[in-house]
Amino acid sequence: MDAKTKIWSVAASAIAITIILAAIAAWFFWQQLPPDEKAFFATFLKNHLVFFFTCGFLILIGLGLLLDGIIHIYVLPIQKLIEETTLISTINPAHRIVPMGSQDVKLLAGIINNWGDLFQELQRNIEQEIQAAKADVEREKNILAAFMAEFREGVLICNIEGRILLYNKRAGNLFCRPPQKSTGGNELDAQEALAAPKTQEKIIGLGRSIFRIIDKPLIVHALDEIAEKLNRKEMNAVSYFVTVSRQDTLLRVEMAPVLNSRRQLIGMILVLYDISEQLEKDHRATFLVQSLTNRFRASLSSIRSAIETVMVYPNMDAGQRHVFRKIIHDESMALGNLVDKLEAEYPRKGASHWPLVSMLAKDLIDTVCRKARDQLGVRIDIADSAETRWVKVDSYTIILAILFLLNQLKNLTGNNAFTIRIENQDLFVGMDLVWSGDPVRIEILRQWDAQALMVGGEGLPLTLKEVVRHHHAEIWSYTSPTTKGESYLRLFLPSVKAVEPDIAREIPILTEVSRPVFYDFDLFTQTHLTAETGDRLLTELEYTVFDTETTGMNPRGGDEIISIGAVRIINGQLLSEERFDQLVDPRRGISRESIKIHGIRPEMLAGQPTIDKVLPAFHRFCENTVLVAHNAAFDILMLKMKETATGVNFTHPVLDTLLLSDALHPAHRDHDIETIAKRLGISVIGRHTALGDALTTAEILLKMIPLLAIMGIYTLKDALQISKKSYYARLKY
Repeated sequence: MDAKTKIWSVAASAIAITIILAAIAAWFFWQQLPPDEKAFFATFLKNHLVFFFTCGFLILIGLGLLLDGIIHIYVLPIQKLIEETTLISTINPAHRIVPMGSQDVKLLAGIINNWGDLFQELQRNIEQEIQAAKADVEREKNILAAFMAEFREGVLICNIEGRILLYNKRAGNLFCRPPQKSTGGNELDAQEALAAPKTQEKIIGLGRSIFRIIDKPLIVHALDEIAEKLNRKEMNAVSYFVTVSRQDTLLRVEMAPVLNSRRQLIGMILVLYDISEQLEKDHRATFLVQSLTNRFRASLSSIRSAIETVMVYPNMDAGQRHVFRKIIHDESMALGNLVDKLEAEYPRKGASHWPLVSMLAKDLIDTVCRKARDQLGVRIDIADSAETRWVKVDSYTIILAILFLLNQLKNLTGNNAFTIRIENQDLFVGMDLVWSGDPVRIEILRQWDAQALMVGGEGLPLTLKEVVRHHHAEIWSYTSPTTKGESYLRLFLPSVKAVEPDIAREIPILTEVSRPVFYDFDLFTQTHLTAETGDRLLTELEYTVFDTETTGMNPRGGDEIISIGAVRIINGQLLSEERFDQLVDPRRGISRESIKIHGIRPEMLAGQPTIDKVLPAFHRFCENTVLVAHNAAFDILMLKMKETATGVNFTHPVLDTLLLSDALHPAHRDHDIETIAKRLGISVIGRHTALGDALTTAEILLKMIPLLAIMGIYTLKDALQISKKSYYARLKY
C-alpha cells in the first residue's frame, strides 16, 4: 500500500468516525426534545432535505480536494524526500531530488541537493585517496591474476568444505560440457561481450562445490593422506591422484593443503595436469620402440647368420676374414645390447606421467585394512613381515584395486576374513591376500581384469588390468605349498630400495595479519550455514539472476522461450564471467511485437538447441541458489510450463526486484528496469536481451540489499514477506 492510499484510508476512517459521533450526538439531542419541537424539526428537515444533503455533499468534496492537495503538496513530496535522501546517502551519491510540492518542501529539497553535492565531492576525494593507496597492491594483484589466467596447468583453490575460491582459465576449460550454439539477440554498440558466442557450458565457478567435478572419495582420500603426513610433520604434505574430466581426459591432480596461522587445515590447492595426450604419445612411442626392436633383432639375426656363413665358408685370406668377422660381430652385439637397454628403460620413463609416489608397504596395508572393515565389512589380519619395504604407487587407485579384489573374493569364496602378508623379493614386493578355500581359477581372474573398479558407490572408469599395468604389477593365484586348504592371490608390486626425494612444495599458511586477496579468498573464513535458507542473511546467499525472451506474452497460450540469460552473485560479488547465455529453438513462429522488443528473428534460432536440452543445463547452472528476476512471475511461469516436458523442476526460492522496488520506494509510481536503474545510479546496457537484462537486474539487487537492511530487512524470509505485501504481487499471467 503506497503513502497516498494509506493517508486516504486514515482520512476516510476519520470522516466515518466523525459522522458516527455526530449521529450519536444528534440522536441524544433528539431524545431530549419535547414532542412539539420534534414535530417542528421533522417538518423543517423534510422541507429542506435537498438543501442540507447538497451542502453536506459539497462539504465532503471540499474536504476531499483539500486533503488531496495537502497530500500532493506536503505528504507525498516529504515521502519522496525520505526515499531519495536515503539513496543519496547510501548507494547513489550522484542522485538529485527534483523539487516539487510546497515552497517549504522545495526549499528543503534544494538544501538536500546542496548537501548531496558536498557529500559526493567528499566521497570522491576519499575514493581517490583510497584508490591511490591501493594502486600498487592492485597492480601486483592484477599481475598475479594475469599469470594465473594464462598458467598452462589448471589451478583450483577450495576451502575445507570443497567450495571453489579460485580457478584459472585452464581449469575452467578442463571442466566444461560439450559445445552448444550461443545466443545473439540485439547487437549492442559498445557491449560486444553480451553477444559473444557461448561455446561450452561451464560447470565450474566460484562458490560451487568441487565435488561436482571430482568424485568426493578421491578428495577425501587425498585429505586423509595429507592429514597423516601433517601429523608425521612431513615437509612434503602433498597427495596425488588421477581423475577423469567431463571431456574424458585423464588428469593428474596434485593436491596441497592450505593452513591458517595455527597450522590448521582450512583449504586445499589442486594443480591439474592433462596427461591424456602425453600418455597416448607414450603408448605410440612404446609401440614404435617395440616395432623397431623386432626389426633390429631380425636384422641382427641375419647379420649373425651371414657372419657364421662366412666363417663356415671362407672366401678370403685369413687376415681379412678375421678383421671383418670381428668388427661385424662386435658391432652387432653392441647394437643388440643397445636395443635391449632401450626396451628395458623406456617403459619406466613413459610411465612417469602417472602419479606414482613412494610409500611404506605397511602404511598401504593399514589403509586397506581400515577401508575393508568400513566399506566391505571384511576383517583383515596382518601377518608379520620380516622387513619394511617401500613401494611406488598411486595410493588411491591401488587401494581401490585391492578393495575390488577383496570384494570379489568375498563374493566368490563366502569368506569375511582374510590375511595380508608381505613377501620380500629382490625387485618386487609380494602382497598376498590369503584365505581358506580353493584358489581362484585363471579364467575368473581374467574376467576380473576386464571389469571397471567399483566398490559400493565408489569407483573409477578404469579396469583392474589398466591399474595393474600402470603400476608395472602382476596378479597371480596360488595354492599354499605349506598349509593345506589355504590359497592366496599375490600382487607383485615393484619395490623401491630408497625413497626418491620429491620436490617439496611449501605449504601455504594464511596469517591473520597479512591475508592474501585474490579472486574470492574471503570464503576461507566462511563456514557452511546449517540454518534454514529463509533465515540466512541476504548478504550470504548465492543468487542466479536470470531473464527470458519469448515468442510472445502469453505463456498459457503456447508462447515459448527463445533465449535464457543468467549471471551469478556470490559473497556480494557479481560474477559476470560466469554466465549462462543460450538461444532456444521454439519450433514455432515469433510475433512481430516481440521481435520489435528483443530483436531475435526466426532465422537466428535455426539449428539452436530446443528447450528440452537447454532447461536441464540452466537447472544445473542455478542449482543451490536463489533465483532472481524482474517481474519474476512471468519468467518463472515460462519455466514451470516446461517442467513436465523436460523433467526439470524449479523449486528454488525466488526474489523479484519489481516487488522489492515497490517495497523500498512506495512513493514512486514507476518500477520498470530503466527507471529503477536510473534511480539507483546503474547504467543500463543490452536492454531487452536476456543476458543484458539479467546483468542489470543483478546490479539492481546488489544496490537494493543495503537499502533493505536500512528498513530492517536482513534475511531471505524478511524479503519474501515484504514482497508479498506489494501491489504487484497480485499480478497473474
